[in-house]
Amino acid sequence: MPGTHVVDDIELIIEDIGGGGGNKPPTGDDRGGGDGDPHKRRKPAPASPRRYQTAIVLAMLSIVMFFMALAVTFLVRKMGTDWVPVQLPFMVWVNTIVLLASSGTLELARRKQAAGNLKGFRRLWEVTTALGVLFLIGQIVAWRELVEMNSTSSNRVLSVPRTVP
Repeated sequence: MPGTHVVDDIELIIEDIGGGGGNKPPTGDDRGGGDGDPHKRRKPAPASPRRYQTAIVLAMLSIVMFFMALAVTFLVRKMGTDWVPVQLPFMVWVNTIVLLASSGTLELARRKQAAGNLKGFRRLWEVTTALGVLFLIGQIVAWRELVEMNSTSSNRVLSVPRTVP
């Protein structure tokens, strides 16, 4: 028969390299434990640090692509004939300073916690929280100023209805 020579050849090759030995293959009922105890489970291997590095790189690339798309959109819109420059309210600049200060106090709080200074950490955390609330209030004020500018302007920069009393 034509198919018997292939099987015989394979068996010869296995015998020539010393194969065919070793323990019996796992039966599948011991869940891969290897010692025959069906109640033991193999512990999962720890995740590779490379997996996390890849995830961070992919996340950073997607964020960069998003902001590149925003920048290109801004530049294309600015070159259009219907571009209307907007005068930013002063509160936007105040909010920028508040946000930077909040970032600084958060970093200082992190350092206090790492040094074991719990009292200093709590104090800086409270300052950071207060700055965060101040930032949110500032954002509301800045938005209201923008809406007010829009309602008094003849070119209507924002396309929102006037809801400010």
